[in-house]
Amino acid sequence: MKVEGTFLERLYDAIRKEPFRRKIVIAPSYMEGQSWLMRICRELGPVMNTEIHTVQSFVRSEVEFSLYKQGVTLIGDQRSFWIVHHIMEQIASDVDTYISMDQVKPGIVMHVHQAIMDLRRAGVKAEELRRDQLLSQQKGIYVKKVLSAYERFLNQRRWTDFPGLLPYISTQLPENVELFLPDPMPLPPVFAWMMERLSNGRMTRIVADSSFTDVQSTLPFGEVQFYHATGRMAEVREALRRIIQGRMPLDEVEMIVPDEEYTLAISTMCASLGLSCSFADGLPAITSGMGRAAHFLLNWLESGYQVRPLVSMLQQQLITFSEREQGITNADCIRALEKSGIGWGKERYLKLLGSGDVRLQGDSDERPEERERKEQRRDDEIKKHLTNLLGELFPDEEALSSPKGIWGWLVNVLDRVGVSGTEEDAIVLQEMRGIANELQECPVPDLMPFQQMLLYARDMLQELRVGVQRLPKPGSLYISSLPNGGISGRKQTFLLGMDEHSWSGNIRQNPMLLDEECRRIGAGLQTAVQRQRDRQRLRDGRLGMISGNITCSFSSYDLAEGATASPAFQLLQVFRKVSGEPNADYEMLHRSLGEPVGYLDVEQPSSTEQNGLPLDGSHYVFRQIRTNVNLMKDRQSFIESVYPSLRQGRLVLEARGSSQVTEHDGYIAGDEWADYWKGRDERTLSASQLEKYAECPMRYFFQYVLRIRVKDQVTFDRTSWLKPNERGSLLHEVYRRYMTEVSANKIMPITHDHARLLRIAEETILLYAERIPAPSPHVFKRERQAMLRDIEVFYRMELQANTAPRFFEQELIVDGQPLHLELGEDMAITLRGIVDRIDQVAPHQYRIIDYKTGSPRPYKENGMFAGGTQLQHALYAMGTELWLRQTGVDYDAKVLEASYVFPSERGHGQVIARSQTERHRVTEVIRGILSSMEQGLFIPASNPAICRYCDYAAVCGEHAELMADKRKDEVNSELLHTLLEVGNIE
Repeated sequence: MKVEGTFLERLYDAIRKEPFRRKIVIAPSYMEGQSWLMRICRELGPVMNTEIHTVQSFVRSEVEFSLYKQGVTLIGDQRSFWIVHHIMEQIASDVDTYISMDQVKPGIVMHVHQAIMDLRRAGVKAEELRRDQLLSQQKGIYVKKVLSAYERFLNQRRWTDFPGLLPYISTQLPENVELFLPDPMPLPPVFAWMMERLSNGRMTRIVADSSFTDVQSTLPFGEVQFYHATGRMAEVREALRRIIQGRMPLDEVEMIVPDEEYTLAISTMCASLGLSCSFADGLPAITSGMGRAAHFLLNWLESGYQVRPLVSMLQQQLITFSEREQGITNADCIRALEKSGIGWGKERYLKLLGSGDVRLQGDSDERPEERERKEQRRDDEIKKHLTNLLGELFPDEEALSSPKGIWGWLVNVLDRVGVSGTEEDAIVLQEMRGIANELQECPVPDLMPFQQMLLYARDMLQELRVGVQRLPKPGSLYISSLPNGGISGRKQTFLLGMDEHSWSGNIRQNPMLLDEECRRIGAGLQTAVQRQRDRQRLRDGRLGMISGNITCSFSSYDLAEGATASPAFQLLQVFRKVSGEPNADYEMLHRSLGEPVGYLDVEQPSSTEQNGLPLDGSHYVFRQIRTNVNLMKDRQSFIESVYPSLRQGRLVLEARGSSQVTEHDGYIAGDEWADYWKGRDERTLSASQLEKYAECPMRYFFQYVLRIRVKDQVTFDRTSWLKPNERGSLLHEVYRRYMTEVSANKIMPITHDHARLLRIAEETILLYAERIPAPSPHVFKRERQAMLRDIEVFYRMELQANTAPRFFEQELIVDGQPLHLELGEDMAITLRGIVDRIDQVAPHQYRIIDYKTGSPRPYKENGMFAGGTQLQHALYAMGTELWLRQTGVDYDAKVLEASYVFPSERGHGQVIARSQTERHRVTEVIRGILSSMEQGLFIPASNPAICRYCDYAAVCGEHAELMADKRKDEVNSELLHTLLEVGNIE
């Protein structure tokens, strides 16, 4: 039978019959009911004395006073969930229980909770439920036990859930009140009984609209368009392009999407295009800063407090560690955390931030100047601030034992350091506080496995929404979903994602209450199939209320999966109505759709119209190339005119590929560099700085001229304790302490003491273990034994030594100032450094020693300077002589030899001695290095092999290999002459 008019017209007529009576419209949701009234007032006329309720809000409003008088508390789904969880844990200890304690996990508890709520909504009590009504008697006994215990739990605490409100309904509607409900509007039995008891027969059902694909549907109301796309992003992009090119006012457009993936795609794309949009269901909390911070904090917790997630939160300004009074910024804290070498572990944070710095072997020749000492003091202040702050933020044992504790910890941390930059952030934090308060009333377990606890916390976080706009926002696109879309009354509607998978829905039965079991129990229990059919019928009826123009689309190809997708049957039905072909099939639909729209859609005829507005820069560029024949011939020039940075990048690559050395190779030509070099303050150079320039001038430029700091990030490695430089520093400390103690009495030859050496070694190893915790006892034991073997090599070498140690870890300064080292008649440098050991071999004759804990391979017996990469022995020999003389230790001191000593298993106790008889060659090498610096030459290394271990390799790429031919090219011979000469000096 055909019903005249639309649902809104019928509802309008019913309301206007009794204008002065109070009218209550019961809607599936508050948003849907308000949309009905707004459309009625806009399209049909005003109404009065009308209010919107859902079944739940209406019943609560009628019984809340009765509950108050009887001292009964109405609980929500979260509390009922934890009650079921609590009951399941209690029953898990029973003999032959259906669900054991190991199975009480979030997913299973959710299914049991859903089954109990379905039974409650159907009015089924535990005493009425028979075990044989379920397919498994064991399951039947279990469900009956849980339901019975749930009922007792509520009664004992004077609590009730919503289905339990039925006995508290004692009043009926006043005579001047009328109820209106859409028909159909499926309700669980208990809900229907509540409405019947309250309405007292004054409940009018208004026939809803038929499905939008039905013959009686008013669709199409206006113009209908179709398209399909290669991927969801392309589909969304095409919809936005049509909106922009069609010059559609944003507040006249509704986009209906099937799932959250579409919602996020629209949100991301609209943000990049500057389009305002509102979301009926909001967005996940993780799209807000506060929600992301909560998500990162849980990841940080799960990772064992790895420093990377913490630094990432600070970089994204999700949290703040800044302290205004001390002038400490987030950038300061990030730098301190990255430099600390923490890597992971609560103990490592507190120990490494709370302890003094460990001097690393690689920096053994560089003692901080005054400016650097100030930086160190500043670093210490920052580390102290971080230690105090993190000490407050780390969760205690109670917080790590239950979901209640971890959620409370999250709220406290976000209260303390969370950045609330938007209204959404404040809403998320407020909702999290509300959940924390609710959990205090719930029977949440006090002890739970860590991973399970994290699952519950993530589930609760996932339920939070931000930016919820139940009603369309003026001036904005309105993004709704299939369960609530189609009722805004906007003139333009885009139905996205109309593929078979998204529209057919998955019918998933509850394993705790299967469809067959629902049929056996009866009592109005809905099966999963019935529930899905009802949802689809309500959805299709709601979409039948669409007015205006409609655009239907779907993604016909999944780029990620490489799979095709079929259109939904509803799309075919709409096509049949629009085309006037009631027997049209999918093949005819596909022919009509044509080629799918790509991400840039440049091949679509509608998108190549010259008057159409481009969606963005990429769209503009490719459309121009596609439509302009001349541009096809010179696409590169056109693209570079739109994106100048691409042209700059191409010129750089061309310059690097040419034979000439240019600024793109590290040659800083012109007066600017010359003025900088001449006008600079006198710089203090270390041997390692000169060596690093000789090895790779470009790396020197990055590190010492531009002062680009390499991030010191430690990754979690369960198989390793100390890094190579930390291990070297530890061994240096042992050697220094031992030699200082055994040579303190000045008696020669030295009486060595193996037991003392081992004691010092054990003390130093334990000290490092306190500062840098080992990942496991096994790893600590293995590395400790390896270092003790190195120390044995050192001991055997010292037993054979015949020199007199005089100084250890000696800094080459006089009166607190670095040494001024004359290298020739017109050249001098200010030298700083620390000599590992100075031995006296004869009166006024000395030998200096540099301990190396790495491989001796780079140090050849006949390689005195190795192309300028091994200058330390010569400079320290000259510097030591000058220091001995200027300090009055020995006015006639002469350093005859400098030795690289390898007192370790890896070094086999090898000693590589360098005689100090060719000092004129040292001057020649250093003169060449300084001259090349003054030229502005900072080209890549001559040996590309060292790039594999360079901290700046990501910046240079294969630049060193490209430079190989340029070094040999005659066009660069004059420019590179001095630098190449230095490289050839052995």
